[in-house]
Amino acid sequence: MKKQWMVIAIAAVVGVVLGHELMAQTSDVAGAATQLKVESRTTLFDLIKSGGWAMWALGTCSVVVVWLVVVNFQRVNSRKMLPTDTIAQLKTAAEKQDYVQLWQLSSSTDTFFTRSLTAGLRQIKPDDLLGSREKMEAAIAETAGREESRYGFYVNFLALLTSMAPMWGLLGTVSGMIGAFSKIGSGGMGKPEMLAKNIGEALVCTASGLMIAITAMGFYFFFRNTLNSIMKESEGYFTQILDGMMGVGKQFEELARNAKGDQKE
Repeated sequence: MKKQWMVIAIAAVVGVVLGHELMAQTSDVAGAATQLKVESRTTLFDLIKSGGWAMWALGTCSVVVVWLVVVNFQRVNSRKMLPTDTIAQLKTAAEKQDYVQLWQLSSSTDTFFTRSLTAGLRQIKPDDLLGSREKMEAAIAETAGREESRYGFYVNFLALLTSMAPMWGLLGTVSGMIGAFSKIGSGGMGKPEMLAKNIGEALVCTASGLMIAITAMGFYFFFRNTLNSIMKESEGYFTQILDGMMGVGKQFEELARNAKGDQKE
């Protein structure tokens, strides 16, 4: 009987000790959860402020990237650079060899395609179409090259920001690490809370610079590929219009009809 009471007493003591430890652990978890809740309330502005002075430069870069993306979406698109309705009318006028209408349509429309075509039409010699084709093609190519540089002006700024943003981020990172090592030198080695601000500054600057650079790089290649596609597509349209003016299409149609007639005979 005494042994049973002893066992019960020992079990009670052990239970009290374990209960105390469990409560202590529970309070630690609750405290950690409370701390996480407090940390989760950190706003974006607070995060930007923690990046230090370099975030002003990175913020400017991000605003410029957004502005350049909007501008390039308005400028570099086939709808404005290669208006399908106008090109269809130009092709029809070229096939009819109506040079007056062709000139009026081209000169009255202010687009990449019509400006380049107008430069070529200035070199036309109605009495020697085939002889003037080479000069027309050269004038179109020269004007199209200038137009490509003009449209690629703002696209190239995206490439510049792709290189600049990580450099600003790296500079902010170095600034934060310098501050951290300065505090370590002044006796903050065993006090991580003193280093947290500078280390956070370094990491925020690095992450911000990379995010801006990745975004700028993606849009740079998008607009550059779009511009290249438009230039290649325009070359085909220029060739079709010049062939229509020279009557090349009609010659091929006549040759095809003659070939079919010979085969039937």
